[in-house]
Amino acid sequence: MNFFLKIVIYAAVIHGVHLLVDGLHYSTLLAPVGLVFLFATVGHVADQWILPRWGNLLSTIAGSSFMVTVIWGAQFLFPGSLVRFPVALVTGAVLGAVEYRMHMDILKARNA
Repeated sequence: MNFFLKIVIYAAVIHGVHLLVDGLHYSTLLAPVGLVFLFATVGHVADQWILPRWGNLLSTIAGSSFMVTVIWGAQFLFPGSLVRFPVALVTGAVLGAVEYRMHMDILKARNA
């Protein structure tokens, strides 16, 4: 369930930022779809291994930093793409806020 929730939320955030803010443009649909699946996969595994060890705040900071780096860096893998760093930073911050809330639910479910 966590994996599918991440796919839906990440896709909504990345597509929403693309529609609302200039500066997040990939030359092919493959890039954002690939990012969503990469983030959901890495996030699902990290929720099992890193979140219990590092806690909510540190794992959220690490995950957000990873997402900002990959969102910005993916433009170099897809010629014709343009991602401004401040837009990648805002996107990562929004995704981080969503992750922080999901982590709260995961940790609460584990302790119950």
